[in-house]
Amino acid sequence: MKTIYVLLLMVATLGTVQAQSLSQTVMGNSGATISGASNTLSFTLGEPVIGPVENGPSLGQGFWLGAIVEITLGTEDFSIEANATVYPNPVSNYLNISFEEMTGETFQALLFDIQGKQVMREEIEASSTAETLSLSALSTGTYVLKIVQDSTNKSRTFKIVKN
Repeated sequence: MKTIYVLLLMVATLGTVQAQSLSQTVMGNSGATISGASNTLSFTLGEPVIGPVENGPSLGQGFWLGAIVEITLGTEDFSIEANATVYPNPVSNYLNISFEEMTGETFQALLFDIQGKQVMREEIEASSTAETLSLSALSTGTYVLKIVQDSTNKSRTFKIVKN
């Protein structure tokens, strides 16, 4: 009988000494944190359970679908502000690039082949008339023309077909 008490006392002592503490963990495969002017939203993808949203409506388990309203995220325009026109397309020998309302601006014209290799780089200054690129040395195929505005580093991309 005495050994049973000693055995129970040992099991109880080991049970409390060896007890694990559980902490909140997240098992997600991706995620991000988005900050606005007055709110911050942290989220993960592939997470079956989420915690409450602070400083607003409280959600339990489930997904955040339309729960947060009035957060406006800023977007930056990565394209050239004015219109650039490329013609003719398909092109045989000479490609014209015209810039509306961009007179005096400097641009880089980068031409890439279908494998992504840069095959031409030319500096262009926008004028009231169209600028001309000679593509006569290039073989027939599909190319990507990227026009980058030097002052703002903004760009515009065109698919060019050479006959």
